[in-house]
Amino acid sequence: MRRIATVLICSVKGLVALATMTSLLWLGATQAQTAAPKAPAAASQASTPSSLGEIPAAVIAQLELNPAQKQKLDAAHDARRTMWSANRKSRQAEYAGLTELLNNKAFDPREAVALRKKTRAAIDARFDAVQEKWLAFWDALNEGQKKVLVAYMKEQHLKQGTASAARGKG
Repeated sequence: MRRIATVLICSVKGLVALATMTSLLWLGATQAQTAAPKAPAAASQASTPSSLGEIPAAVIAQLELNPAQKQKLDAAHDARRTMWSANRKSRQAEYAGLTELLNNKAFDPREAVALRKKTRAAIDARFDAVQEKWLAFWDALNEGQKKVLVAYMKEQHLKQGTASAARGKG
């Protein structure tokens, strides 16, 4: 009986440590990604995308967007920026909630899991809304424009694969 109690205590301590570490890693990684976004003018002049996923100005120039297409692109970029900000606030709230749970005398890891699921659901819903904006932009493009964008996406995909393989993650 004593051995079972010891294992249960170690398991709960492990869950607490895992929950804390996961939240800290998630918050730290996402804070690095959500650094202050570039001003729209600076981002549009850059030849490479910003860390927040902007399409480079050179690719946008190749697309030769009409005003309606440009408006859809701007709406997608704005939705993404808003999503990143809201997601950051959600993760900060989750961290504060986990801190509160860990400071309670009677910690229940199920509450931590529920908190994480709630945060994830909100983030996923915002991500889905942003994807709809990007799909509206995609649908507004003609075949030639889609080819230009797909060529850029392939190039970025290959770069990401090469970088991942170099880090040993590929």
